[in-house]
Amino acid sequence: MARVSGTWERVCRVEEVVPDQPVGKVIGDSGQDRDRVCVVARDDGEFVALLDRCPHRDIALSRGIVKNGTLVCPGHFWRFDLTTGERTDLPDHGATVYPTRVVDGWVEALLPPLKPYRSMRAWLLAQAREGKPTMQETAPTSPEIGEAVDVNGIRTNYHDIGSGDPIVLIHGSGPGVSAWANWRLTLPSLSERFRVLAPDVLGFGYTQRPEGVRYDLATWTDHLVGFLDALSLERVSVVGNSFGGALALSLATSFPRRVDRLVLMGSVGVPFELTPELDAVWGFEPSLPNMRAILDVFAHDRSLVDDDLARLRLEAATRPGVQEAYRAMFPAPRQAAVDAMTLDEGLIRAIEHPTLVVHGRDDRVIPLRNSLRLHDLISKSQLHVFGRCGHWVQIEHAHEFNRLVADFLDPCHGR
Repeated sequence: MARVSGTWERVCRVEEVVPDQPVGKVIGDSGQDRDRVCVVARDDGEFVALLDRCPHRDIALSRGIVKNGTLVCPGHFWRFDLTTGERTDLPDHGATVYPTRVVDGWVEALLPPLKPYRSMRAWLLAQAREGKPTMQETAPTSPEIGEAVDVNGIRTNYHDIGSGDPIVLIHGSGPGVSAWANWRLTLPSLSERFRVLAPDVLGFGYTQRPEGVRYDLATWTDHLVGFLDALSLERVSVVGNSFGGALALSLATSFPRRVDRLVLMGSVGVPFELTPELDAVWGFEPSLPNMRAILDVFAHDRSLVDDDLARLRLEAATRPGVQEAYRAMFPAPRQAAVDAMTLDEGLIRAIEHPTLVVHGRDDRVIPLRNSLRLHDLISKSQLHVFGRCGHWVQIEHAHEFNRLVADFLDPCHGR
C-alpha cells in the first residue's frame, strides 16, 4: 500500500480510543474526505487511522465493529484488515489507511493535502469532458444491497458477517421488506459470536424475481436449500421471523439434518384465523397513509414509527416489480394464504431440534397463541414472551432479543 504525503494532524487523545471501539472524528471544515478520520486501537496496542468512509458506499467506518483484527463496515459488512486496510476476502478493495504516530498524548495521522477548491459547475464540466459518471449516477445505493450468489439461476441478495457457527436469518413478509430491513439491529450483534447470513427470500428485497415463478412454501423452501448449497453450508441454525418462521419450520421438517437449532419469532406455520392486521399487511396497496398504518400496527412503541420511515418503506415497496410480486404472493381471500403456510402438526411435533419460541405479548399481526401452540408441539422448546412488544421483537427489544438468541444458539458460551 502506497504511503500518502501531506501533513500530520491531531485526531484525538489517546485515552479517547477504547480497544475494539472505533472513534470517528472530523478534523477540519473543508468538506473534503480527508476531514473524516476513524481511529482504532489494535490488539497489539498500536493505533490505526483510516479515512472514515467505506470504499463501497459513503458509510462511516467508525460506526462499525472491530473483530479479530478487522474493522467491519456497518453498511454491507465489508471486513477490512486493520494492518493493511485490505478487504479480507477481496484484497483489491481496500479502505484508506493513514500512517499514525502518538505525540504528547495525541493520536496523529498523516493526512493528504487539501485539494484546490473547484466550483460545482467546474466539477460537472470536467466530468462531462472526461466522460465520467455524474454525482447522480454514482450516488450510493441502498444498504439493503449486500453480496450476491447464484441460487439455481436466481441472483440472490444476502448479507454475510462474522465468523463461527453459521446462522441464517429469515425475514418476514411485509411490503417492501428485505433481510436488511428486518435484521439491521440483529446482524452486527450476533456477528460478534457467529457467522450470520441473511438472504432476501425469493421475490423480496433485491433478490431476482423470475417471470412466472410460483410463490408458495415449497418454492421458498427450495430456494432456501439452494442458498445453503450455493454457500456450502451443510448445517445451520435458523432464525425465522413471522412468515420466515414457517419457512424455518419447513426447512427443519423437510431437511432436518441441515438444521442445528431453531428460533421462531412471531411465527406462522400453525392454524390460526387471519387477523385484520395481517389481512391489511398482505393486502397492502401503495400509499403513504397505508404504509404508515401498517407500521403503526407492527410496533407497540409508536415512537419507533414516523412519516420518514413510512416514506422509506414505501419507496422500497414500489421499486419496479416489487409490488407486483408481493401482490401475487398473498391474493384474496388471504385466509387461504395462512392455510398454505401451515404445516402438518404431526411434522412439527416430530421436530427434535432445540427450539426457542419468541413472541411479543401485544402482537396484533400474529396471535400469541401461535407461539403457545408451537411451544406445546415441540418437545425441546422454550418460550419467551416480551411484554410491551408488538410484532417487532427484534427492533422494539433489540438488545434483549439479541442476547437471548445468542445465548440460546451458543449454550456453552461463558461456562
